[in-house]
Amino acid sequence: MFFPPWLFSKQASKNQQKMPQFCSIYGCHHALAKENISSHRFPDARKNPEMYAIWVENANKNSPVKFVPTKGSRICSGHFNSDMIEEGGKRVILKSYAVPTIFPNFQVIKNGQAGIEKVLSQDVIEVEKFHGMSYEKHNLVKTVIKNEDKALSLQVVNEKIAIMDSVNMQVVTEEVTTEGNVSILGVKRKYTDEIEIYQECISNEVSVSPKRARTISSFDDHPYCMKSPHRMKRQVDDLIDKVENLQKRLKTSQKKTNRRDKKVSTLTSVVSELREKNLINSDCATILESTFSGVPKELMKRLVTQKKKKNLGAYPPELRSFALTLKFYSTKAYNYVRKSFDLGLPHVNVIRSWYSSMNGEPGFTKDALTALKAKVLAAKRDNQEVVCALMLDEMAIRKHVEWDGKQFRGYVDLGTGINDDSLPEATDALVFMAVAVNSGWKVPCGYFLVNGLTGEQKANLTKECITKLHEAGVKVVSFTCDGPTSHQAMLKLLGAQLSPDNLQAYFQHPCDPKAKIYIFLDACHMIKLVRNTMSDWKVLKDKDGNAIKWQFVEELHKLQESEGLHLANKLRSAHIKWKPQKMKVNLAAQALSSSVADALEYCEGKLKLPQFQGCGPTVQCIRVFDHLFDVLNSRNPLARNFKAPIRRSNYQYTKRFLDEASEYIRNLKGPAGQSILTSKRKTGFLGFLLCINAVVGLAEDLVNAANPVLKYLLTYKMSQDHLELFFSAVRACGGWNNNPTTRQFVVAYKQLLMRHNIEGGRGNCTPQDDTEILNSVQDQHEINSVPTGISDMAIARRYDLELRQPTADDHDYCDVSNAMELSEYKEAAISYIAGYVVKMVEKKIHCPQCLAVLTTSKGSIPDLFVTWKSNGGLKLPSLGLIKICEETEKCVMRMLNVNGGGLPHGAGLSSAIATTVLSVCVGSGVFSTLDQHMFDSTPGNNHVFKLIKCCCQSYVTIRMHHLSKTRNAGMHDKVVRKQFSKLVLFKHQ
Repeated sequence: MFFPPWLFSKQASKNQQKMPQFCSIYGCHHALAKENISSHRFPDARKNPEMYAIWVENANKNSPVKFVPTKGSRICSGHFNSDMIEEGGKRVILKSYAVPTIFPNFQVIKNGQAGIEKVLSQDVIEVEKFHGMSYEKHNLVKTVIKNEDKALSLQVVNEKIAIMDSVNMQVVTEEVTTEGNVSILGVKRKYTDEIEIYQECISNEVSVSPKRARTISSFDDHPYCMKSPHRMKRQVDDLIDKVENLQKRLKTSQKKTNRRDKKVSTLTSVVSELREKNLINSDCATILESTFSGVPKELMKRLVTQKKKKNLGAYPPELRSFALTLKFYSTKAYNYVRKSFDLGLPHVNVIRSWYSSMNGEPGFTKDALTALKAKVLAAKRDNQEVVCALMLDEMAIRKHVEWDGKQFRGYVDLGTGINDDSLPEATDALVFMAVAVNSGWKVPCGYFLVNGLTGEQKANLTKECITKLHEAGVKVVSFTCDGPTSHQAMLKLLGAQLSPDNLQAYFQHPCDPKAKIYIFLDACHMIKLVRNTMSDWKVLKDKDGNAIKWQFVEELHKLQESEGLHLANKLRSAHIKWKPQKMKVNLAAQALSSSVADALEYCEGKLKLPQFQGCGPTVQCIRVFDHLFDVLNSRNPLARNFKAPIRRSNYQYTKRFLDEASEYIRNLKGPAGQSILTSKRKTGFLGFLLCINAVVGLAEDLVNAANPVLKYLLTYKMSQDHLELFFSAVRACGGWNNNPTTRQFVVAYKQLLMRHNIEGGRGNCTPQDDTEILNSVQDQHEINSVPTGISDMAIARRYDLELRQPTADDHDYCDVSNAMELSEYKEAAISYIAGYVVKMVEKKIHCPQCLAVLTTSKGSIPDLFVTWKSNGGLKLPSLGLIKICEETEKCVMRMLNVNGGGLPHGAGLSSAIATTVLSVCVGSGVFSTLDQHMFDSTPGNNHVFKLIKCCCQSYVTIRMHHLSKTRNAGMHDKVVRKQFSKLVLFKHQ
């Protein structure tokens, strides 16, 4: 007879999986391990679905919990009648038609005192409190009985229940969702066997309390059997331990967050500490403090996420700006902040990669022009146009040549890419800058390293700059420069007329003949020239022949010094003795100010002091130039009188004053009666006339036209102060360097075009508005394109690097060998230098076999200088390495011989020499022990070739640095910089 497997008891089975400890039927707590109790599996739902359905239906008939058996569910023999069991035998076998019919009876009754429904059963149920646990299902509200003593015993016997009076019970209501998860302090865990307490009765026989209800239910779609109370108690204990651990972790995280909050909230203390340690100056501290508005928030985000993620993505703009600003002023200060305060700042190499994404070589800067195009597109979306004022100026740089690893830096470079070894050393940097007239930004368009340019060359560069701005969509309306002779020649070539009798303060746009570009000679430079003329000549005359004397200004200073008080003016000794500080604009503007005119007028009219009698013409002259200077430097839209911007409402008033000032200047004469505009000191006065005509014409086109482009015109936008402040920022790079080299200028130029908050320091002028440098590089980084130049062989032929042997013909006198012989002295020096080559190669190549052939023992080499010099600490180079260095030195000697002792200006010399040396050494067996190792790698990654090239290039680097230092030492006949610096220090100034 065949018996289905689910009829047999699993009590005697040894090869099966571990048997459950208790019966799976709800309310039955029979231990299956007892001798008189046997366990049976449920019928297979696929093979015998009818019997499976009957078993499940009977199991759920009286149970308040819907039960769905699983693969491991077991039912004890106590649920079957005796007639369902086969008689005889050691194994308990159910009959084929056996069906469980004996189940405990459950009812829900109401406790009148507590108002809590209780479940009745024939066994003892133990309910434990679940701390921090919420059961979520179907957006229903359920009630969980919470016991503060962590244990609640409900004894159910014969439909009666006894509750311990000492138990303090509390009902907690929670809202649930459809996920069916248990949430413990933010950690979700799947919980299959749950006790659901719904606020609705299961059947019509149950009476429900209006305040509280406690019924035990399960999921509608996926019910499961209840676990035993002992198992649930262990799970609850585990959950309580996990909750305590999570609480400890939460407390630790809160402490970390508080420390970070405190660190970020006191970010200004970082600047204070840097200032105390003299790592930054006061100007840098002021600028850094002004950038703290958005930095703390971004720092907090970075600190919170930096421990969780390895890749935090791009740095936010605020943090990027703070890092670039601090790094610009002082690398030491940046490293100190990053190491000491752990503020999540980027590594120095990351900042270096930001700079490398931009090409800052001499010429017109493509990144700046790209940024201008973006501004133009943004303006077009708002139905506006970008109006700019163009200006140029030169900054003096140090006459210095240095090797940057690829080429020599320090020579004249106009950005053409043409390298001429005859070019002289650069002494100035000519910079073009565009300043937005209708916005608050400025951007340097390009720069050129020069050593004196003619007016024609500057005119050509100016036309090229205007053309590129026009192609970018920028409308250039003015051009500003100062007044040296070369600039006047440049303006004439551009189309302006500088003759006082036929003055034309504009020239035609090279790309648009209908447009005019107005010329401004910088008002700050002009006011200094006027002051210089009045101080040097002592006397000028107006149209009536009245004397304008500088003596009255000097007498006012003497009076104020003798009395110890000042009549509401800033006149000091520096204004009278201005020649040691002739470049400072404020000394000239304050000497020719209305406050000085008021004091002179008061001393003459009210005090009747004899030394001021007849100062009326001087007062009038000072007032004219003061008001004129105010009109040409209006920067506040809300200012009044002469400092107000030019609007349609005050255009006629301003024009009338400018016409009067122009007439006054034209009638000024020198001491001998000659016109000031025909004298040798005419530049300052002629510059003011040009500015007057340019302002009138520009205001007519932009403000007073039928369709005005601007609501008002701020004339400070045409001032050269924007360039002067840019130069001051360049000098502030690295702390302060008022005489940068060409290489330092290039580095500072690139850094200033990045995102930053750098301002100019205290140079010839001080910042007067909030005009910022336009960011020319976006946050995303682009890989630099590899520059294409002439090949190594072309450079080798140019400098005659390859060895040429004479032909066999004895009478061929044109073919001269270029073989170089090394003296014994040079051989000794090369052996010593080769030791440093070993150190440099060890940093670049990491193959042990390759590095082993670079050095040798003391007894394996002849008595060289390096062995005589070494006390045990020097690297002893091998003979093969010495051979490579000697061949490299011969190539350097050939290059110097062809160049007449001068240094090459182009790039690629190091690679060309390495290629030449490789062709000589590859067949001479310099590293014979690596002959087999050569074939261990691919042809494109030949270790021997790479080793020879690396050694050669390292030697070239050492030699090029030495040649540049030798060149700089012989460039100046007498070095006075250090001497004068010490003299200034010894004067205690």
